[in-house]
Amino acid sequence: RQDQSDVFLSHKYKSLDDLPQGAVVGTTSLRRRMQLLVQRPDLKLKDLRGNVNTRLRKLAEGQYDAIILAYIGLHRLDLLKDIPHVDKLSLDMMIPPMGQAALGIEIVQGNERLREIAESLNDADTYLCTQIERDFISKIGAGCSAPVACNAVREGDEIVFRVMLGFPDGSKIMRERAVVPVETSENLGNEIAEIMIANGALELLAEAEKVAFKDEMPQRL
Repeated sequence: RQDQSDVFLSHKYKSLDDLPQGAVVGTTSLRRRMQLLVQRPDLKLKDLRGNVNTRLRKLAEGQYDAIILAYIGLHRLDLLKDIPHVDKLSLDMMIPPMGQAALGIEIVQGNERLREIAESLNDADTYLCTQIERDFISKIGAGCSAPVACNAVREGDEIVFRVMLGFPDGSKIMRERAVVPVETSENLGNEIAEIMIANGALELLAEAEKVAFKDEMPQRL
């Protein structure tokens, strides 16, 4: 698993903080919309569709003041060199989705030889962190398009687990950050999900779903 960050891209502005009030930022992800509007409720968010090259072209044409994408895809395709302003967002500023930047291998069930090969390539830290993320999403019952961010990363002998969920307009959110020793982290995703469910996460997501797929996302002004 390589860099899990999202990245700010612009031809005019150096960073998210540098954007003027009311700037147009391109993203279709409800997770990104939620986190952007928590920090900058003045921004105007506009859907960003198409493949990576199409999205970068739209940015270059001036349809957006900035766009937010996953860093690793652009890095692997060597597409960052022609963009004047590239600013990786910290994991605390923009929590990634489950599994971002991880590579997985899908095999036929019951083929033990393929399983042995896949297991020989497995990275223990990546497996642990992505399993924590998968457990959380499964427990919370969130789909791939829900406004939910969760990321586990190993830092030394500890696992840092960051979670945020809420309304796509950032008006209502829940956030958790847990730091636990690696050796006691196996059930961390389920544990944090249970805490958030007890605090009303399922009800909040049910409310968020009512506005999640409108043509124009509500924004806090």
